Parts: sequence; C-alpha cells; structure tokens
Amino acid sequence: MRKILFSLLAIGGASAFAATDYSQFQAFDDEVSVGWGMKQDTVTAIGGGENNTSSSNIVNLEGERLLNNGIWIDVNAGMTFGQGSTSTNGAQEPVISDYGVNGKVGYAFQVADTHLLLTPYGLAGLNNNGIADGPLNGIATSTSSTTTSNQFYYTAGVGGRIEYRINTAILVFADQNAAYNWDQTGYNNGIQPQNMYAFTSTLGVKFNIVKDFQVGVKGFYTSYQPDSSSGTASGVAYPQAQSTVGGLVSIGLTY
Repeated sequence: MRKILFSLLAIGGASAFAATDYSQFQAFDDEVSVGWGMKQDTVTAIGGGENNTSSSNIVNLEGERLLNNGIWIDVNAGMTFGQGSTSTNGAQEPVISDYGVNGKVGYAFQVADTHLLLTPYGLAGLNNNGIADGPLNGIATSTSSTTTSNQFYYTAGVGGRIEYRINTAILVFADQNAAYNWDQTGYNNGIQPQNMYAFTSTLGVKFNIVKDFQVGVKGFYTSYQPDSSSGTASGVAYPQAQSTVGGLVSIGLTY
C-alpha cells in the first residue's frame, strides 16, 4: 500500500511539473525571414515651431526561436534608405535611424489551452543615430558643416508580447516595449548627446501558407521622448525625433 501511495504521489508530482509543450507556437516562432516595408518619420525642424516628415524604405532580416524550455529569442537587423527631407529654412532634416541590430530575450508562458502565449522580455541593440546624422545648416556659420554624431546609440529596454494562435495556419501578435537610447556623441558645438526614450507598439500576423513557408505582415508606431540631456546649438533647438509609423511584409522559412 505504501508503495502504491508513493507511486501515485510521484506520478502526480511529475505531471504537475511536466514541461510545457510549445510545439504549436514553435510552428510559427521558429523562423527566419526577410522583410520589405516603408516608414514615415516626424521630426521637429531646426529652430522648432514646425514638424517635418520624411519617408523611407525598410529592409529587415529576422531570426526567431522559441526553445523547448520556453526561452524566446528574436534578433532583427534592419536598414532604411531613400530618406530625408528639407525644412522651410533650407536645412537638411535628419531622419531617425538608418540601420541597426537589436535582440530580444524572454520567457514564454502558455495559457488558454495552447492558443495564447505571453512573453515578457528584455531587449538590447546598437542603432545608427539617424536623428543627429545631418549637418547643422542654417543654425550658424560656425556650425554649417558640422556633424553632431559619431553615428550610433546603445539601446536597452523591456517589453511584453502576446500571441494568439487562431489555428494551425494563422497567428496574430501584439508587442509593446520601452527602450532608452544612449547617444555616443560627446558635447559638440553647444549640442549635448541626443539621448532619448522610445516607446514602440507593434501589431502583426503570421500565415503558415504551406509547410516550412511563412508570410508575415506587421505595422508599428514609435513615440520618442528626448532626455533632458538633449541640448541646443547657438540658442536654436536641434531637431528632435517625434514619432515613426510604418509597416512591412515579410517572407520566410520555418524550421
């Protein structure tokens, strides 16, 4: 009787701590893809008082993996091109970010009978400092040919992701994160490093059309909040990022 009791307790304990089966979500999240899209940046013009917008194309490479133990990893490398606009005073307005590499690592919690996955994560990256990438034309003669950046930010933050698996062919997801960008520019011609907060919301859907082939669509919106360290040049405000909105379509392989 004692052996039977211990056996039942052992079986019950093993069931309680059994590994979660992530295979239904791995069918979508174990993927590599290439994406193409567009974005529009809104930037406060040199001197303030107006906002300028510029549009650009996006090329994106992504690798994603959901491990059997629930660890989720996502790496994105992207670049933009065909960008830029000119303000009313003739100054070239810089855009937000020309290229970068960013990674996310989190732990996935599966709920709702294999249909819902919740993943809190941390993120880190290295991104081109596009907002401080242009010459300060129109500010002052002494700075008319001065660039204000050594071209990159360190990025770090946290976020959360929710995925809903409709069926074996369609999965929708939403992602929200908050990040801080450390501009690696030193104090230059009266301008402080352009540190900023970035809050990004993403909505997307993945379609597993046929075996090992996936099509994805997503849209995103980023709001930027300059840190108090962002300064001025010659008493005129340097351009500040306001927001970015965009979307892309991707094709990829699942594995």
